[in-house]
Amino acid sequence: MAKNVFTKGQHVALQSRVGLSPRTPMDFTVLMRLPDNQGKAQYRIRNEEHGHERVEQGSNLELIVSVTDA
Repeated sequence: MAKNVFTKGQHVALQSRVGLSPRTPMDFTVLMRLPDNQGKAQYRIRNEEHGHERVEQGSNLELIVSVTDA
């Protein structure tokens, strides 16, 4: 099983935006962990403001830590 463990409700950002439209949102909320894909963790994430939802590998996500979380 892959590491990169994020939990439902955490705020994350994409580490790499290569190949994405400039209109793709910057920050997302983790909706759920999906089954690993070839040993790599993957997550369903959503940007509420734009209604943009996607599946992304955990290795391409980084946790957004807010001042209130620290």
